[in-house]
Amino acid sequence: MRPAFLLLFVFGVFGGCTCGKDAGSGATPSASAPASAAPSASAPAANTSTPDDEVRPVYPKTNDPPDPLAEKLCDALHGVPTKRRATCCGHAPGFSLAAECTRTLSYALREKAVTVDAAAADACIAAMEKAHEGCAWVGPTGAPLPAACDGLVRGVLAEDKPCRSSLECGDGLRCLGVGPTDTGTCRRPLPTGFPCGVSVDTLAALTRQDTFEARHPECSGYCAQRRCRELVAEGGACKLDVACGAGKICDDGKCRAGALPGEGRTCKLTCAAGLRCEKGQCVGPKEEGAACERDVECRGGCLRGDAGKGGTCGMKCRML
Repeated sequence: MRPAFLLLFVFGVFGGCTCGKDAGSGATPSASAPASAAPSASAPAANTSTPDDEVRPVYPKTNDPPDPLAEKLCDALHGVPTKRRATCCGHAPGFSLAAECTRTLSYALREKAVTVDAAAADACIAAMEKAHEGCAWVGPTGAPLPAACDGLVRGVLAEDKPCRSSLECGDGLRCLGVGPTDTGTCRRPLPTGFPCGVSVDTLAALTRQDTFEARHPECSGYCAQRRCRELVAEGGACKLDVACGAGKICDDGKCRAGALPGEGRTCKLTCAAGLRCEKGQCVGPKEEGAACERDVECRGGCLRGDAGKGGTCGMKCRML
C-alpha cells in the first residue's frame, strides 16, 4: 500500500499545478546543483515563472482518449476495491486512483513504451472480481493483489533510451533518474556504493506492479539503507533475505539456497508472500469469525467489543 500513499501525496502537490517551480523565491538552481545550493543574489525576487517553468507530471496530461484496455484494467485495479468497499460499508465511493492509472498507462501504451497482453489483463480483471467478492476482505489493508495481476506491464525500451518508468525498460534495465516530474534513462543496475531507493515510479505504483524490482533491479546487488550493497555469498553472514539474492534465504544468519517457507511450515521470521510467521509457523489470514488480537491476523480486520479484549475477524470499515 505504500506506493499508493506516496502517489496521493504526489498528486496532491503536483496534480494540475500551474505554479512555477520556485515561485516567489528567485531562480531555480540547475538540476546538477546540490540541493543546498542557493539562488544567485542577483536573481529577481519576484515570481517570474513562465509556462516553461510549470511543474508537470512525468506522464503529461493530454486530450487523447483513454486506451480501452488501460481503462478496463485500471478500473479493476482501483475501481473495483473502492466501489465494493463502499457497497459493503454503506457509504459513497471514496477517492480512487483509477482515472490517473488510466491516463498514465494510456500514455505509455500510445508511446509504444510498454505492452499489456489482453488475455493476461482479462485474467487479472477476473481475479480482482473474485478477490473482492462478498465483504469479508474489507479491512484496513484490503485484499492483496492477485498473482494474475503482477507482471502485466512489460517494457520495450532499450538501454540508454529515455523513459518515464522502469516498466518501460526491457527486462534487466532500470529507469534511473525518474521521478514524479522527471524522466530518466534505461540503464543497467547500479554498482555497489551508489544511492538507491529514493525515487517514486509513478506507472509501477499506479498499475500496482509491486514486484517490478525483480525484472528491473535498481542495484547489481541489493538496496539497503538507501545504498547499493554487494550480495552475500552462500554461507556468508546475513540479516535480510534480500541480501542473499534470488533463490536464497537468510537462515540462522547465513545465506543458503532455498525459498521462504510456505503455509504450515516452520519459520523464524518471514514466510512466503501472503503468509506471516506466528509462533514459529507460517499461517495465512484468518477467515470471518475466527478469534483475533490484531488486524494483521485477519483477511479483513479484527473487530473488538466495548471491553476491547479479544476480537473476531470480519468486515472492518474503519481504516484504524
